[in-house]
Amino acid sequence: MKFSHSLRFNANSEWNDYYINYDRLKKLIYKKEVEETKGLSLNIPEIQTRTSLDLGRIAEETGDDLDRTISLALEEGGDDIKGAFDSELNRITAFHKKKEEELLGAVEKLEEQVSTSVQPDSEQAAPNASSPLLGASRNAATEYWAQDTVAVRIAREQLREAIQELYVEIQALIDFVEVNRTGFRKALKKHDKVLGALGHPKMQPTYMPNVEAAFPEKSRQRVLDAQKTLVDLYARVCCHSNLLLAQLELKAQLRSQLKLERTTVWKDMVEKERKKNSATVDDSSAESKPWYRSSYVMIAMSAVVFAVLLSVPIFEEREKQNCLALLGFASMLWCTEALPLYVTSMLVPLLAVVLRVMVDDSGKHPVRKSAPDAADAIFKAMFSQTIMLLLGGFAIASAFTKHFIAKRVAVWVLGRVSAKPHAVLLANMFVATFASMWITNVAAPVLCFSVLDPILRTLPSGHSFGKALVLGIALASNLGGMTSPISSPQNIFAIQEMGRDMEPPSWLAWFAVALPVACLGNFACWGLLLLAYRPGRTLKEVRRMPFSSDPFTWKQVYVVVISLGTVGLWCANTALSKYTGQMGIVAIVPMVAFFGFGLLSKDDFNNQLWNVVMLAMGGSALGEAVKSSGLLTAIAHSIEDVVAGCGVWAVFAIFCALVLVATTFISHTVGAMVILPIVSAVGTQMEEPHPRLLVMGAALMCSGAMGLPVSGFPNMTAYAKEDPTGNPWLSTVDFFKVGVPCSVATYGLIVSVGFGIMKFILGW
Repeated sequence: MKFSHSLRFNANSEWNDYYINYDRLKKLIYKKEVEETKGLSLNIPEIQTRTSLDLGRIAEETGDDLDRTISLALEEGGDDIKGAFDSELNRITAFHKKKEEELLGAVEKLEEQVSTSVQPDSEQAAPNASSPLLGASRNAATEYWAQDTVAVRIAREQLREAIQELYVEIQALIDFVEVNRTGFRKALKKHDKVLGALGHPKMQPTYMPNVEAAFPEKSRQRVLDAQKTLVDLYARVCCHSNLLLAQLELKAQLRSQLKLERTTVWKDMVEKERKKNSATVDDSSAESKPWYRSSYVMIAMSAVVFAVLLSVPIFEEREKQNCLALLGFASMLWCTEALPLYVTSMLVPLLAVVLRVMVDDSGKHPVRKSAPDAADAIFKAMFSQTIMLLLGGFAIASAFTKHFIAKRVAVWVLGRVSAKPHAVLLANMFVATFASMWITNVAAPVLCFSVLDPILRTLPSGHSFGKALVLGIALASNLGGMTSPISSPQNIFAIQEMGRDMEPPSWLAWFAVALPVACLGNFACWGLLLLAYRPGRTLKEVRRMPFSSDPFTWKQVYVVVISLGTVGLWCANTALSKYTGQMGIVAIVPMVAFFGFGLLSKDDFNNQLWNVVMLAMGGSALGEAVKSSGLLTAIAHSIEDVVAGCGVWAVFAIFCALVLVATTFISHTVGAMVILPIVSAVGTQMEEPHPRLLVMGAALMCSGAMGLPVSGFPNMTAYAKEDPTGNPWLSTVDFFKVGVPCSVATYGLIVSVGFGIMKFILGW
């Protein structure tokens, strides 16, 4: 393995910025060789050829193209090679000294804490009941712990985790010294080999003593003594003063952490290579699908459905008939995944224009739009503020991931909940719901997935807990879309509709209805996810990652400030709309702030989830087609005739069911735009008018429709979530298996809890 890769593989990811910049030193060495080779009166093609090959290898290792690598090598500032080595050594030793003092101080504090909170050895009989190496029996250990108070057990557990994390971090500091010492030795060897041929004096014999002096033996001994102190403390707290057992358990923890770190780094390297080559891992060992489930059969079935719906007269108007065929065809392709979802989305605008489903109703009589006019209307609908919200959310998520903010947040969240999979899942779901409440359920899941990435990278591809986490964020974000008036566009439409002829609900009234439904919905979805995936069977505990106590860098502070500022502007958009127009305009702020000032690069922009963008555009196009053709209005009016004369609860339940079915296949926003006016009209014309109750229930149900990958932007984003090897975490089957029951459960909560609060508490 080349040292550049070995350095990444063995480095502590939290300290990436403080390791030797081996690639930069090599570039400086080759730059010097290029300059001196060009300055020689004799042409030395062997040296030039070798230099180009070495720069090519650097380009391959760093992921840059060759021209850019050569350009960077020639532009590196300063000709003083020794000065560059000195700069690297000073930077590394400054960090090492600071980190050493910090860790040694933490050991001293921990020693004081153990001395004051743990009983003397003679009174302590607290073996670790989970260790197979103990001489004491498991029953004896269990009896001892049963005698402890809850507070004592919690204190011991906290001490155990603190000692383990500090032990791992001290070992990381020891490895930090060794890796950097090796890096200097290899860089000096490279210097002597490349520039020695041109007459430069050898640096390794004279400079390596400086490196050794920078990491004196007494410093190493202090760190080793601190590590031994931790073993002693762990023995007192967890192992009945058994030093051998304590050492074995701490080393086991160290091996586990090392495996976790290296697996994560390996996945990062695979992901980078995959993006570079625009390739995904081809699982050639996977069993082929039976013939009746092949893509060709599914496409043929979809085509048959399309032809039948075009031929069998259901509506008198041709545009409605054609739109029904388009809706059936797209739904079949999306459900069967006969084509990639984003490819099906690209078919929608094509068929909408060719079939002439768009209608111009501005005159006395509606007329079908010509192809140019229909194309213009479709393209306007496809690029909407929702697309800009997605791009803005992607920019924030990319910045959070690239600058390790997401990992720090994930570590912080995990550190405050139980490490059991069910607790981690529930905590992340409520975080997604809360985020959706304030930054909309379009942007929130993108941000939440960036926070989940550090956890997902520790799991094997296709792991049941990974599936549960990704799908849980999507379902919780959908539920979060009902929690506040600004959490989703359909809520805004509902308030606008209720404000036409009545007083719209206050924020407090909205919270009174939506929050209980969303919270209970989260628990219901959580239970169904646990039932479907049973993550506790394959994962007993989510691995805790060590929390970094390093201060935030200016880049991280900048990202957080811009992100919070954007979220604040989104929350205040109602008041700022006269200046910004729509929230999509505000989404441009993080894009300019991050891409414009070097926090994100062109490669980061190219690696955005453009398949999700195309999926969203296709959904918007289909929604516009269904709305313009009059198909959805016709269906809704048919329902209006059916519910005439029914009681208020029956009408409420029927309309919620209609919304559930409709918005499972089309955009939640478009469904709300078309159905809510009809719901309001029906509610007003009832013998005992209840328009506000019906509109509110229908708006909540729009967010509760989450049975397909195309059912709302959170589902689209979750469906597009891939592991570093390019394999998607979820399939359509996962949405059918969990999303459909969760939608039904949410429907039940809305027509029971939601209806009860609105009817009997708020008096709607």
